Amino acid sequence: MSKNILSTLCIAFCIIGFFACEERKEEYPDIRIGKEKTSVEELSLNKQTEKRLIVSGGNGKYIVNVENSQIATAQMSMDTLKVKGLLEGETFATILSHDKRVRLKINVTFPELGISHSTVLLRPKDISKFVSISGGGERVTLQENDPADVIDIKWDGSTGMLEITPKYEGEAEVTAVSEDGKEQKTIRISVKPEGELKVPGWYDTTKNSYYVMLNNKMIVKRKGVGTWIIDSARPYGGEITTYTGSHIKIAPIVNPVKGDSIDLHVLDYSTSHGRIKKGVHRLYVEEVGESEVMLRGKGFKFLLPYQK
Repeated sequence: MSKNILSTLCIAFCIIGFFACEERKEEYPDIRIGKEKTSVEELSLNKQTEKRLIVSGGNGKYIVNVENSQIATAQMSMDTLKVKGLLEGETFATILSHDKRVRLKINVTFPELGISHSTVLLRPKDISKFVSISGGGERVTLQENDPADVIDIKWDGSTGMLEITPKYEGEAEVTAVSEDGKEQKTIRISVKPEGELKVPGWYDTTKNSYYVMLNNKMIVKRKGVGTWIIDSARPYGGEITTYTGSHIKIAPIVNPVKGDSIDLHVLDYSTSHGRIKKGVHRLYVEEVGESEVMLRGKGFKFLLPYQK
């Protein structure tokens, strides 16, 4: 066999071998992340947490690179991809195997915001109540909705503990907002003394139970004139006693609506303590019955007749 023929055969074998290698190169399957049929394209996890995913495809040998290693790290252990979140944000990991590659989006998010109690019921003289607030990032903020000033709160962000101290009857809300502003959790707080009010009068709401602020021994109502609460059956004295009873006179209340606020006009006031003054007081309409209305102020409430 001549040298020319041998050279030609060598060249032919080289060409055949080259194309055979190219064909084998195309036989490697695409890289797939996860066990499902559809490859995982995006991964979310919290800071300082780790997730693992099975990787398949390629030639079975993998290399992984992360664009921003301050946000997350990634490493391969055989066929297992380990991703760890370091800082809230977004980055990408690229996995290589032979001539195959795939890109994985990584979202490092704040932990889900959570609260230990969504509703809290307190008596005015109760000791403080603690509510635990977790997740949401290191800089969770609180929004207080307490128009009647019925509670005091103290927030310790380092421990996640919210301390609620009741003052007097009323409702309030405290809303926790995650650091990124995407999550909110609201704690609804109700401060209420024990018992029910059925007898018209003027009551203190700063104690565990309702307390009569002015003994309602006599209730006088005159249409178009007003209502008197008097602490004596002999308000102007008499032959037996010269005692003049303490009293409060309130202007007529007309067609109150539950949930509204109305102006209560105190026309006259005579008593030993100064818990209220003559003039106009803005009160919340808590309940409206057939003939009486419950009005709530800061530290007191009235159960009074009204006109339709």
